[in-house]
Amino acid sequence: MAARIQRQIPAARQRRPAPGRGRPSAAPSGGGRRRSRRRVPLKHLVQFTRLLATLTEAGLPVLRNLKILSEQWPPGRFRDTILDTAELVEEGQTLSEAFAAHPEVFDELYVNMARAGEAGGVLDQVMNRLAEFMERSQRIRDRTRSALIYPTVIFFVAGAVISALMIFVIPEFKKLFDEMGVPMPGITQALMDFSASVRDWWFLYIGLPVGIFVLWQLLYLRSYGFRRWNHSWWLKLPTLGRLGRLGQVSRFASTFGTLIASGVPHLRAFEIVRGSLTNEVYREAIDEVQEEVREGEAIATALGGTGLFDDVVVSMVEVGEETGELDRMCLRVGANYEENYNRTLDVVLRLLEPIMLVFMALVVGFIALALFMPIFKMLPNLGSLA
Repeated sequence: MAARIQRQIPAARQRRPAPGRGRPSAAPSGGGRRRSRRRVPLKHLVQFTRLLATLTEAGLPVLRNLKILSEQWPPGRFRDTILDTAELVEEGQTLSEAFAAHPEVFDELYVNMARAGEAGGVLDQVMNRLAEFMERSQRIRDRTRSALIYPTVIFFVAGAVISALMIFVIPEFKKLFDEMGVPMPGITQALMDFSASVRDWWFLYIGLPVGIFVLWQLLYLRSYGFRRWNHSWWLKLPTLGRLGRLGQVSRFASTFGTLIASGVPHLRAFEIVRGSLTNEVYREAIDEVQEEVREGEAIATALGGTGLFDDVVVSMVEVGEETGELDRMCLRVGANYEENYNRTLDVVLRLLEPIMLVFMALVVGFIALALFMPIFKMLPNLGSLA
């Protein structure tokens, strides 16, 4: 099996595209090796990590493990990455150094945990711990995305239905009312005017929201001040702000606890945790905590000074520092806040669905009332004519 794989490795290298034709070239790293700019799906990385931990636990050499794992994926970006990693290890680099040559696949968290596992001789345990962490992160991400599907679909369906009413249905009612000379109440006239504006200026009703969204994205990506203001504003919202805070604290505690348990130094762990957070307010807070810890302050005291971590988190971290079980306490905090995050997300969904239904009912009720009020006024005249 191993001999067959070794014979296939050179062939796989020959099939790789030359620079400029397939995968884009990158800055030289590890012998000027090429690497892709795009990330691979997280599920592939989790599966790779689990299998690598299993093979390492069985006592197989790292190089052989990588060659075996390269056969578990079809030709493509991830298989090329595994083959490149095996090539680097075969040239004498450590596994963590080989991972570091592919930052588009193996991030800082992954590389540093692998380095800690190599240093402590517990690479299999660290890989298992890393796979569990990534699986939890994937579950939270998938749950959040799936939670947004329903309101997004309802929003677009409602927009499409209302647009169809404004463009096709309401103008026909206007023609009917004008032909019969029915005086239209103010609410009906307002609806008719709005319908006419939608028909005449439809490109503005479509282009303006798209333009605002594009401008917001550009500012968000290129302006740190705007991005921080946006993150700070979201944290101040009643329910969504609590959801954001729970998510950031859970991510901080789980990532930090996982790194400490794997043997990563505290200051280095803070740098990695900062990169894993998505809110600029919390990222700034971690910078402050790291600086205070570097100057000799206790981690719990530094966290409490930011005002972003509640008494439960600070107390748990303080107990962990005093008992020497900081990693276990952080992991417990992360699990607890992850559970609270899921509960809060359920509450948001339970609130969001009736709010959207009520909004749609109000819009439909307004349109129905505006259209039927002139008809009600017509009824006495129709009775007299009969």
